Amino acid sequence: MTTKERIRAAELEAIDLAIKAAPEELLAGAADDEVGQDMLAAMLAHELAASHRLMQRIAAATDDMLNYSEDVNGPDEAAGLPAGDGSAAELAAARLAGVAGRLMEQVRLGLVALRRLRADLPSDAEGIWLALRWTDERCSPEELDRRVAAAKTARAANEPPVAKAPPSERSQMLRGLAMDAAAALAAEAGVSDLALAAAAERSGAGFLSRLFTYELGAIHDLTMRLAGCADRAFDQAVTKEQDPAVALRLSVASARLGDCFRRGLLTLQRLAGGPDKPKKIAGMVWGGPDDDTGVGGGTPANDSADGPAAAPAASISAGHGVHRPDSPGQVPVGGAATTSVESSTSRSRRPSSGRR
Repeated sequence: MTTKERIRAAELEAIDLAIKAAPEELLAGAADDEVGQDMLAAMLAHELAASHRLMQRIAAATDDMLNYSEDVNGPDEAAGLPAGDGSAAELAAARLAGVAGRLMEQVRLGLVALRRLRADLPSDAEGIWLALRWTDERCSPEELDRRVAAAKTARAANEPPVAKAPPSERSQMLRGLAMDAAAALAAEAGVSDLALAAAAERSGAGFLSRLFTYELGAIHDLTMRLAGCADRAFDQAVTKEQDPAVALRLSVASARLGDCFRRGLLTLQRLAGGPDKPKKIAGMVWGGPDDDTGVGGGTPANDSADGPAAAPAASISAGHGVHRPDSPGQVPVGGAATTSVESSTSRSRRPSSGRR
């Protein structure tokens, strides 16, 4: 058997195994070159909806278990009986909470992956514009705004956005069949409506983020309640002079849930474009004063007048030292972040001190 024949046999075997493991319509849509990525994004959104429902149900069961442990730990004043020992119920609640935390982590990572697949998610597509200057002098903020606007207009004229071609009739048909199969699976998981809302093109991103905030609230509740159980278990261990093993296990469970909460907050901030999110460079403009060469209107001094006028800032040569964004040389441009750049060549022309 030749290599090509063996590869063909492997492809047929893979198809046979896949069809046995999942609906054929779902696989055909996910593997299609035109709609495959959209289909995979919808499938991921459905999984996130299913994980969210499971997480919330387990969190609710954990809360009920902790309520039961409180009743057991409290003294029966009517019967005059002392407080019981609810540590077994609290440890069971900690195990349940651990599963809820893992499901929440799955949703968190899924949100990050979905951003890369779904074009409808909000993103900082444009980036920031850098203002370059070779000296300490700089143009006024109003002039810099004008130069950035002119550079954006020129770039838009020379680099119009490429319209995405609509999928073929065959791909649209495959996508419809795949979505029907995915909807049937969502119904089996009990998340028909949640999956529909999560996969919506316009509002799906916001809906999933809102679901995740609900999970943060549930995890915070369990973190604090398990911390209270651990504190009570420590007191009991000290009073009875016993090994605080139960208190330590409850403390570990509370710490892990707290870590899930912390990472969840950072993920939401990053998805929303928080202040710590790294910004990509959209372009550069000349931020210094006009000079005798007449290049102050947006073109850096090392670009020729015959060069591409559409994106004068994009052709800046490398080797410039960039000041920190919070340096005194920063020039604000409306809502766009800017910084100042000092030319390495201008530094090389400074008078020598006579020392080597």
